[in-house]
Amino acid sequence: MPTIMELRQEPHWSYSAMNSYLTCSLKFAFQYVYRAEQERTPSSLPFGRTFHIAATHYTRSIMQGKPAALPEVHEVFAEWFKAECSACASLTFKNGEDSNSLVEQARRMLNALLANWQDFDNIADVAHAFKVNVPGLDKVFIGEYDLVVKDGDTPVIVDWKTAAAKWPAGKADKDFQATAFSYAYLKENRSNTIPEFRFDVVTKTKDPSVTSHHTRRTEDDLQRFIRMAGAIQQAVKQEVFLPSETSFSCADCQFAGACKAWHRQSATRHVSLAA
Repeated sequence: MPTIMELRQEPHWSYSAMNSYLTCSLKFAFQYVYRAEQERTPSSLPFGRTFHIAATHYTRSIMQGKPAALPEVHEVFAEWFKAECSACASLTFKNGEDSNSLVEQARRMLNALLANWQDFDNIADVAHAFKVNVPGLDKVFIGEYDLVVKDGDTPVIVDWKTAAAKWPAGKADKDFQATAFSYAYLKENRSNTIPEFRFDVVTKTKDPSVTSHHTRRTEDDLQRFIRMAGAIQQAVKQEVFLPSETSFSCADCQFAGACKAWHRQSATRHVSLAA
């Protein structure tokens, strides 16, 4: 199976793109349609990517029968985070943060994740890239499962999340990613059993906590995903791009300047949806 980086080379839809449209359709347009230059890169983006790399490294070491020691996992994060930051354009940090403080933050979070690790004997796959067709979409739907484990005969998709605070009750049951990935797993494996989904949420706090949120989708939920995916594609084709003035993502938006000037730009643009 190709890697997620290889799959991204062909035209596609992804959960990230769809969720971006649902969060702020104008931000989606700047990133995926107009290919606007990013004005800034919030440190949370390379931090999240690198945290996943470190967690994946640990998982693979378990699969090989030699669980990596904490210092090794810390070092993996530190090295990759430095590389990720170097590759980012106009990297910005929140007040009181810098690269060193974030490496220390990650060390505490990884300590918490590994101390609460529950998947030593039931790992089925890690960093598994997928590609499936969704009825109504003219491009394939791709993504990557962080981790797949087995609970008896039931597959469980696990997604690692870093968050500023604990998730509220019920959030996982409404999460669009769990629905999209559950659909993809069902189709990829040609299964009649909808997998369970588990979000392992690690807080970016002084004393990080790890909370597992279990959820499961129904056939009706999957049909709703198909309908939403098609509606998003249709809206994009019709160039329905509007700012979300109160979006939670405004504070860290990479296109804040372009957004402020949006209403002063030409109302007509040639649209060619990027991969």
